[in-house]
Amino acid sequence: MTAAERKRAQRQRDSCAAIDAIGDEENAPLRALLTILGRVEASEPARHAAQRAWSEIGRRYGFVSVTEEPSIEETPSRYKE
Repeated sequence: MTAAERKRAQRQRDSCAAIDAIGDEENAPLRALLTILGRVEASEPARHAAQRAWSEIGRRYGFVSVTEEPSIEETPSRYKE
């Protein structure tokens, strides 16, 4: 296997790990969490995944304290009467 083939395989593994990490940030490797952070500009769901990834990185390394998860029920809705 050439160096280019090894690098391509590594990029593919990293991409798959990042996809698998979405929604399971607690068990994701650091490299996958960092990849998720790099995709923050892609869309609204990507932004939410990046927030969860950042919270997990902070929890692991002790620089972010997550005290309360946002509740959907408390979010005001413009469709309520």
